[in-house]
Amino acid sequence: MNAGAEPSAAIGGALGRTLGAVEAALRAAVGILVVMIVILVGAQVVFRYVFKTPIVWSEEFTTLCYQWVSFLGAALAVRYRAHFGVDFVARHLERWSTWLIWVGHLVVTLIALFMIIYGIRIVESSWAQMYPTLGFSVGTGYMILPIAGVLFILMDLAVMLDRRAGAAK
Repeated sequence: MNAGAEPSAAIGGALGRTLGAVEAALRAAVGILVVMIVILVGAQVVFRYVFKTPIVWSEEFTTLCYQWVSFLGAALAVRYRAHFGVDFVARHLERWSTWLIWVGHLVVTLIALFMIIYGIRIVESSWAQMYPTLGFSVGTGYMILPIAGVLFILMDLAVMLDRRAGAAK
């Protein structure tokens, strides 16, 4: 499915609207983070080389933004099934295609649960550690793991509902 399509519209109902709103918020968050990264890195270059006064917190904040944009973007990739897949296997095992689709959903769910469970543990263990220039917890960066795990499940649910709606037509 291409990135311009609106798959959530096919779902319908309150759940469909909710998942569509989550997807829209996810797209907006990714866009905002990318813009922030571009502006901050550009400003850092100008301040460092033109004004000879670097923005001391920019590197840590940019790294934090990269962490978040990577995992939020991965959740969008789950929604559009844009992750790397074993296409060769699916093409040559057409009679197993329904089964392989469900295996794919299972894999996404297991990865998401791993991210949620171990992400919470990492956040808890790193919460007391502080970023030297930002003044807040390193756990903030790791909070994206359980959040993205939940988003993976929600976006995968949207894919399942889209497939169900497509099969009903």
